[in-house]
Amino acid sequence: MTYETIEDARRSLGITQDDMAEELSITRQTYAKMEQNPENITIRDARIICSILGKRFGEIFFTTLVNE
Repeated sequence: MTYETIEDARRSLGITQDDMAEELSITRQTYAKMEQNPENITIRDARIICSILGKRFGEIFFTTLVNE
């Protein structure tokens, strides 16, 4: 399994923070904080992020645990 950050996955698809924020119905600033501190993301938002990025939950949200 390949592990990457939300930011890396988003950038590789050419999706902006504004695009992600719009899909999540939040501000860009709030979304930027999610990328910086993903352990505070709700399950609902995590599912939406995974869907947008075409990634499985573990590919994005267990990155920190695996890479430490």
